[in-house]
Amino acid sequence: MEANSTVSNLPRQLAQIVAGSIDGRTGNIRYRQKEFHRLQNSILENLNEFKQAITDDSGNTPEEVQMEVTLALKEIHTHYASLDVARNLEVEYRIANGKDNRDQKRGAGIVYVIPSQHTLFYSVIAALSAALAAGNSFVVEIPKTTLRVSSLLRSILPKTLDRDTFAIVETRPDDGFLRSAIVLSQQSQPEELRTVAIVDRTANLEDAVVDLVISCFAFNGRSPYSPDVILVNDFCVQPFIDLLIKHAPSYLGRGLQQAKKVPRKGSGASLLERIASEEGCQVVVSGTGWAVAKVQDRNSFLLKSKIDERLLLIHQVASLDDAINFCNSMGTLNATYTFAAPTAAKYISESIDAGLAWINHVPYDMLIGPVLPLNTALSQETRYAPDLFQVSRGQILHKSPNTLLAKSLLKSAGKPQIGASLGQFMGPLPSLQQRPGHKIGFFEQGFVTGGILILTSLFAMGAAAGYHVWKMR
Repeated sequence: MEANSTVSNLPRQLAQIVAGSIDGRTGNIRYRQKEFHRLQNSILENLNEFKQAITDDSGNTPEEVQMEVTLALKEIHTHYASLDVARNLEVEYRIANGKDNRDQKRGAGIVYVIPSQHTLFYSVIAALSAALAAGNSFVVEIPKTTLRVSSLLRSILPKTLDRDTFAIVETRPDDGFLRSAIVLSQQSQPEELRTVAIVDRTANLEDAVVDLVISCFAFNGRSPYSPDVILVNDFCVQPFIDLLIKHAPSYLGRGLQQAKKVPRKGSGASLLERIASEEGCQVVVSGTGWAVAKVQDRNSFLLKSKIDERLLLIHQVASLDDAINFCNSMGTLNATYTFAAPTAAKYISESIDAGLAWINHVPYDMLIGPVLPLNTALSQETRYAPDLFQVSRGQILHKSPNTLLAKSLLKSAGKPQIGASLGQFMGPLPSLQQRPGHKIGFFEQGFVTGGILILTSLFAMGAAAGYHVWKMR
């Protein structure tokens, strides 16, 4: 980044961020620890106000609000715990102590976040905590709106954190600033990608229904990880629907009594209002502000829509391959939930192009906050791993085996050592050491089973024909 020319053209607020990033203070682990303490204290001091603001903005139930706040505070705790002073010193002095420092990393510099409007509080805190732990300055884009959570974040966080390393902006900076930062947009793909659940006939239907009802209806169905459609095998679709009729009203009856009604965002009729008139769509069970519907027409717009309301859609599939082909016809998916026996679940999940694949459960924690960027490893403890906001800056003191080999080759021109070195790698590769046909996979098992059935049928037909010929003699 050309600091002098760029900083002079920036608003003062962002010029401070650039200067703070250049001076390197966020690389100091003690500085980061102090910022974490200030962040946690400010949230705890205003916790009740944040809870009420989340309730007013979202209409979520008290349990859902508590879940969002709890997981946000856990993000702060977990990232703070990752700041190991002793290890930090050991890494810093590896070269001085005669050791390689191959895995050294540092903060990328500036992280610019465009937060998701779904569970905004958690979305901001999760990104901020990870970026701070990684050693970065942080800018978050929160436009002025009527949302109370936005207003609280804008008023509290800038007074809490160092203004040289943290800022909230209402409008997007120019491209020059954005090119100098890591931009994390929680509003773009894969948030727009579809999430699909698959229920095979080998699934535990009771467990599947409980998880899928919650995933579709919790947080008003707005989570990007809520299933947009549930594909159910023909053989178990009716028992599955019977269980939905039992569990959906019960779950929603408990939650909706305590939830606050918030007007739907956007113009035009909602999907809930349109399903009754949609050809090839049958409403299975419904109530105020929610519905379970069975979509029979595979070309229905409902099966191509991103669902952001309390609407659970079912579509029948004839087989595992039918479900796989239908999923892959949508392109890359955000995530899949597969409910099936382990062998079938393995086949399904590895055959569908999806960012994440969960087997026989829905991760309730993922129903809050933003979607992970595609091709990002899932962390069990936090939404973002600090590595996402770091760059590798390895320091190598000792010569590697490849360096020594290359050096010997360059220094031995015309000498027999060249042929000897090359000869080491011209021999045959080690054998596979694998018995042919030692394991039959899911697909192969299908062929074997089918072959047995065909041979059995042919044997029976042959026996019957032979008996008929014998009787006629």
